Amino acid sequence: MEAKSFTAELVDIKQLKPHPRNYQTHPEYQLRHIQKSIETHGFYRNVVVAKDYTILAGHGVVEASQRMGIDKIPVHIVDVEPDNARAIQILTGDNEINNLAVVNDRLLTELLKEIMTEDTGNLIGTGFDESQLASLVMITRPSHEIKDKNEAAEWLGMPEWENSTEPLKVIVSFESAENREKFFEQLEYSNYTDSTKSIWYPYKPKDDTGSIEFV
Repeated sequence: MEAKSFTAELVDIKQLKPHPRNYQTHPEYQLRHIQKSIETHGFYRNVVVAKDYTILAGHGVVEASQRMGIDKIPVHIVDVEPDNARAIQILTGDNEINNLAVVNDRLLTELLKEIMTEDTGNLIGTGFDESQLASLVMITRPSHEIKDKNEAAEWLGMPEWENSTEPLKVIVSFESAENREKFFEQLEYSNYTDSTKSIWYPYKPKDDTGSIEFV
């Protein structure tokens, strides 16, 4: 079977148009990673567009490039109209196929640690930051290897997190306002604010983090 080929060219970024049916948005944090990747590696994943330059794949790359003031970027041109079924397949496939991959989280942490070792703390461009990596290390290793987030930080060669005690919280949902009121009537301290619908039990000042908050 012969693979379909696309026409590639360098185009003015002002010619590119977002697809009106694109259902993904790119938050600031993700765009920072894309920008760093472009700065470091260039365009190793080209943008795919329909024949009228409507973007089918690479909306985030285009948005990041615009922010960086880049005038021209490489694109692959598919000879289809943007509302063609094939075009929509490219749009959704680019967004979704990668989500089907199975990730070996433990191996991923090893790779990210290697990046940090060679370029300390510079994870921007990988999709991770230090805190996310430390959390991933902690949950992908048994407690006899990594006990807590500070041990994860030590494993990564990072400073320890400041120890702090988080208040214990219990979240209670009610089917109705009547059930909520009955619930609070059962508690010894039933006075709570209407704006927050919360109390502290046993009653203590709000700045006492040893209390338990019912919401």
